[in-house]
Amino acid sequence: MEIKEALKELNLYRKASKRMKYIKQQIAELDDKKYSIGGGSQNLGVQGGQVCIDEKIAVLVDKINTYRQDLVDLDLYCLGIQQDLERKIYKLHEPYCSVLRGYYVESKTLEMLAVEHNYTFDGVKSIKYRGVKLYAKLPPLFDKFYYENNEKI
Repeated sequence: MEIKEALKELNLYRKASKRMKYIKQQIAELDDKKYSIGGGSQNLGVQGGQVCIDEKIAVLVDKINTYRQDLVDLDLYCLGIQQDLERKIYKLHEPYCSVLRGYYVESKTLEMLAVEHNYTFDGVKSIKYRGVKLYAKLPPLFDKFYYENNEKI
């Protein structure tokens, strides 16, 4: 595997977790909007024996439900990717294992890793770069077909 492909594979989890944060933020904003319109947990009113729901609230609820389903799907995807990446990263020796895991799985910054491991910033960058080179020598998690069809995360 080339370094470029290794970086793509390593960044899958980071991209997916950023997407999860975005979706959670969207859900919170839509919930706030729904409550501000007056749609608490249920905004049901009975008129002439029929249940009517405000159209604006119905649209918001549909969007929220769509986002929640996306969040569930993405959460399962993240869990699988995280386990696969960790399994593969643990095949590397220290300090490469802990730096790659911290950066790509735990989403820590290089500065945080430098402080945590008592390295200089340049030292952590070097370890990360060498770790990615070693990671690239391991068999890929997925085939090229997977990468070509899952770029949109």
